[in-house]
Amino acid sequence: MRLANLVSLPSSFGLSVLPFVFCASLATAQEIQPDTANTFRWIHPDSDPQLWEQVLKSFSDELSPDEPSEGRDKLDVYRYKYLQKVGVLNHSALVVVGRRPAKEVKKETAWDEYYSAFNFDFTTQHKSPIQRAEQMWSWKFRGLAKFGPSSVPDVTFTYLTCTECEPELVFASMYYDATKFIWRVRSWGDGKDLWWTGDDGVIVDMDVNNGGDLLSFDCVHGIVDGGRDGFKEFVVRCKQITDTDKGRAKIEDSTVLYSLIHGRFTRRRITDDSEALALTGEICRPTSTTWLCRLPGYMTATSGQNDALDQMFPQAPKTSRDIQCFRNLAPSTTMSVVAQRCGSPDELGGSGINIFIYHLDDGSIVGIGAAGTTQPIMYANHTTSTGRLSDLIVRK
Repeated sequence: MRLANLVSLPSSFGLSVLPFVFCASLATAQEIQPDTANTFRWIHPDSDPQLWEQVLKSFSDELSPDEPSEGRDKLDVYRYKYLQKVGVLNHSALVVVGRRPAKEVKKETAWDEYYSAFNFDFTTQHKSPIQRAEQMWSWKFRGLAKFGPSSVPDVTFTYLTCTECEPELVFASMYYDATKFIWRVRSWGDGKDLWWTGDDGVIVDMDVNNGGDLLSFDCVHGIVDGGRDGFKEFVVRCKQITDTDKGRAKIEDSTVLYSLIHGRFTRRRITDDSEALALTGEICRPTSTTWLCRLPGYMTATSGQNDALDQMFPQAPKTSRDIQCFRNLAPSTTMSVVAQRCGSPDELGGSGINIFIYHLDDGSIVGIGAAGTTQPIMYANHTTSTGRLSDLIVRK
């Protein structure tokens, strides 16, 4: 806290008044400053009532309920606004304001709630919206993580880019700029080589049921221990399956590690499959629903197998995306027959045997195990997006 910014005395003030003014300023500084310098903390009405009231008073305009007006959609009228989160670092505050149609959340309007983030300075009373954090749907705080180079932790969160649409789920964070005493949204990429890493954050999930060519966009992400000085790393792996005009699907499987390197928080593409699988295992949780966590590594890390599939099935028709094509297989059916009927598999995995993988348009997969292309298949399973497994071979 810079006390000089709090005290500005005219030269006409007598010495008898100076001690009182200085002590009052010091008391104000102690009120808004945490016990330890550069220590971030969340405040609440019960823990810091005076600071909370200061924020409420300063954000009275942002917290004023909307009034309906002619021609305005009632879904755009937010009658209830509130302080969702307030975090304090010295004299700076990070303020997250929530808005919804009414204080009581109803099932039919539960989706209609968005959040905005602001900077607020207790010393100057200046407030300003944080760029790229003005409108975030279904905002959820995910935790504090010290990414560096500053020792002040980032505030990490997820949000949806829109609602009642085809939204993207974004993982993002805000870091403290000590030179400007403000919070900023951290940049995670330029969106060029990896379209899902951009200035706003990392896209970790999206709705692909829109009738387009994208069959699947499967991601797993997590914060892991950086191994030194309490700094953290962020890992994200995304696998994109895109249908093509003919033949099998296009597979893009990328793993990125964000970490502190030479004093900068930067990203590194992981090109070694064993390292990518090790990082995947570190961030997967028992409750994960992504294929990247539910399937064994030898069925998800299939890069470099395209040439092998081309050699196995050079004349295969366009790959089918309908489960009906794979039903009622006989125990004597070979993989060559399957490919002639349903097209070339999208992926080739396996550990000991070949596992041929098809991605269907409903988000499910077909996995067929075989020793080769001309031997009878060993098994054929259909796994739905919810994890339900069924046998596709008709056994008498």
